[in-house]
Amino acid sequence: MTKEITIKDIQNWDRDFSKRKGIKLSEKELIQMCILKLVEEVGEVAKGLYEKDWVVVQAEVCDVITFTIKIANVVEDFHGGKDLSEVFKKKMEYGEARQFDKKTGKFSKPDGYEF
Repeated sequence: MTKEITIKDIQNWDRDFSKRKGIKLSEKELIQMCILKLVEEVGEVAKGLYEKDWVVVQAEVCDVITFTIKIANVVEDFHGGKDLSEVFKKKMEYGEARQFDKKTGKFSKPDGYEF
């Protein structure tokens, strides 16, 4: 049985893929490419949803995740950002601490959290 893919696995694959393919972009070029590709891929998810093409939806969600991970790698590689897995843990804890107000349809912003 193969193991589940982790966030770190995707981050490492992305870094390795770029090296293997000879992709060497400056930080500015990388950010511009990531933003444009992320918007494109979100549009393709929307199109798949509209057309009820569930195979396309899943494939395009993978592309959205890939370009989102690439952005996280820019933060880590160029700006000393925290490990993305750790940020996810903190975001999940924050999400669990939030209370939903049914009247307003909004979540609370609890004190004592980074976000």
